Amino acid sequence: MSQDRSNGEGMKMMTFKFLRKTDDATEVRSFVPLLGWLAVLALAGCAMSGNAGDPAAPRPFLQRWMDLTGARTGTPLSGSPGAGYTTLRRPTAVSARDNEVYLADAGLNRIFRYSRDQQTLTPFTNLAAGAGTRIYAAPDRSVYVTDPARAEVQHYAWDGTQLPSFVSPGNLARPVSVAVDERTGQILVADGLLDQFIAFNSMGMTLSVIKPREQLAIAAMTTGPDGIYVTDRIGRRVVVLGWDGAFRYALGGKDLGNPGAIAVSRDNSVFVSDNFDQTIKCYRGQKTEDRGQKTEYKESMLVARVGGVGAGPGSFNGISGLAVDGSLLYVTDSLNARVHIMHINR
Repeated sequence: MSQDRSNGEGMKMMTFKFLRKTDDATEVRSFVPLLGWLAVLALAGCAMSGNAGDPAAPRPFLQRWMDLTGARTGTPLSGSPGAGYTTLRRPTAVSARDNEVYLADAGLNRIFRYSRDQQTLTPFTNLAAGAGTRIYAAPDRSVYVTDPARAEVQHYAWDGTQLPSFVSPGNLARPVSVAVDERTGQILVADGLLDQFIAFNSMGMTLSVIKPREQLAIAAMTTGPDGIYVTDRIGRRVVVLGWDGAFRYALGGKDLGNPGAIAVSRDNSVFVSDNFDQTIKCYRGQKTEDRGQKTEYKESMLVARVGGVGAGPGSFNGISGLAVDGSLLYVTDSLNARVHIMHINR
């Protein structure tokens, strides 16, 4: 770690290193975040000031990120052994569950499973991955993949075995996101053409069609503590709906220019990609209880903003997917051919 001071004050520049074994040697890679990225964090209330060795020093909300640009090719559970090294070309979707990270790469037209333990990229299915492919790793370790061209959602077991697909003629025209309602086990699919949600049971049977009670242009969807979270590309905001489609509260407002991908943590931290300025913006959902025992929701405040247009460390160019798993945030930086991994400080 290096530190540059001017007039007794300065901003820290941090370098993170990791090792990657190759056929000939062990390569050491370092990533030095740009000072401009740190300045953006400071403006968002996440200044990285103070001594790193001082336990009382404030920590940024998102920190200690690293880049995944490729990995050793792993061996599929069924198929020929992997060999060599797989380099990402255009990652467009990501989902994580424990030590398994699923990636869709439109440049390679493949879906991969990245093992954090083994640090390998293994082909997961033979389904071609396009720009509109989205992935959801479910709590039961099965994996859902949107297939907009066929107006269906593909379903795979943990070992890549294909299970029956999810279709709903007349209701599902262009699936853009999948999530599982952990309260009921229902599978929720967002349709970006009809701007509605279809609830399926685990066998793929259509249970209900949820129509938002106000007009939305659905870009992406996920679920969280307060219900269904939707990025509204026309309203330029995040809308939080109840499980019946009723409006609860909105996030963003003037902060968002062109919202795209979304991810929500268990403590109701909401991460949204903004395609207008290539940043990730984080909000905290807020709610208050009134005397009538009814829950009143109000717009929450922006607590962090990271990124900006560019190819250097801490910059983005085409944020196409977000995923939260535990204390980690995964970001597909599509046109820079990498996946950022950031640590969430709570």
